[in-house]
Amino acid sequence: MNTLHSSLYAAALLSCVLLWLVSRQARRDVRQRAHYLLALLGLTAFNFTFEWLMANPSTPAKSLWLTLVMGVAFFLGPCLWLHARSIDESAPPRLRDLSRSHVAVIGTGLLLLLPLLACTHLGTEFTPPGHVPDRARALWVHGTMLAAILVFALQAGWYLRASVAILKRHTRVAKALVSDLEDRELETLRLMILLVGAHWVVGIARALHCLLVGKDAGLIILFAISEVMITLWAMIQLMRSTISVKSDDRQLAHEFDNDISAAKYARSALDAPARARILRKLDEAWNSQRIHHDSQLTLRLLCERLRENPHYVSQVINQDLDTCFYDLVNRQRIRDAMDSLVRQPERPVLDIALEVGFNSKSTFNAAFRQHAGTTPTQFRHTKLKTAEATSGPAG
Repeated sequence: MNTLHSSLYAAALLSCVLLWLVSRQARRDVRQRAHYLLALLGLTAFNFTFEWLMANPSTPAKSLWLTLVMGVAFFLGPCLWLHARSIDESAPPRLRDLSRSHVAVIGTGLLLLLPLLACTHLGTEFTPPGHVPDRARALWVHGTMLAAILVFALQAGWYLRASVAILKRHTRVAKALVSDLEDRELETLRLMILLVGAHWVVGIARALHCLLVGKDAGLIILFAISEVMITLWAMIQLMRSTISVKSDDRQLAHEFDNDISAAKYARSALDAPARARILRKLDEAWNSQRIHHDSQLTLRLLCERLRENPHYVSQVINQDLDTCFYDLVNRQRIRDAMDSLVRQPERPVLDIALEVGFNSKSTFNAAFRQHAGTTPTQFRHTKLKTAEATSGPAG
């Protein structure tokens, strides 16, 4: 079990280091906005290093490595939250942006680990050979460890919740601006939330299990497998993507978010004739110009073609059409795709998806199911079967 335990953490450590090295090859401007991601990867690598040292039966100073494992955990949440903010805000946040309360929580957690650190010795077990248990001291060490776990649980829970809120807000804003949500930044943030969340759940469960049941129980290896497998999967997904930052529309995005959050628009600034004019231009853009077939279409580009104010166009889309820019464009794309699926039954679905403006088959399938309630292949099969049944008797 110890060999498997050590091997799992060694594999996770190598994955973290590999991804960190790959991320370091990104452009300088990308690295500047992603340095909290790199910091999180570095901390995760340190965490698995200490886990490996603690699991290795021949390694001395077990209490030291356990202290470092628990200590590093207090910095994962802040890195996640700062990276989430760097995606959502126009300027990357700085470490000094952490308020005193954030720093106080980290400091409190680290102070609670000092009794555990004081138990460090050069033996290969948590207790030195021939040690006579001191019940009062054991209660003190275990009590402060439980307190540290509680602080970590509350701290990580807050950062996870705050990061998820930023993710939801950023996605909502993106739907008002872009027609394609395959955003590498958002996917990176989702995976980071998964990493920190997995470490949070598994770490708390493992620590409580060790304290209340005993470190030799069989569930210890299950906790290790769960944590490492989730980490490895997330690392593989991160290595498949590049970190990209799109900053051109950030100011416009924040302005729209204020509008969306307030659910109000300056109606007096946009009268009925102006709204009708914008609606007419939108119909022409979809039906005559087929502008939605451009996979890189954004609200800003659309408004440049329409020669209209982005705020006014967004207002008309939200109020008059009762939708958002993202869903409106995809509705037009799905409408054209439905027509092509029936008219060109032998044509590959991917070719049709790319033609109408989607960048991948997976995104096309998800949008198609959302708007049509079925998959493109099922839709084509049903329509062709219906057409054959209708034309059969007439023939």
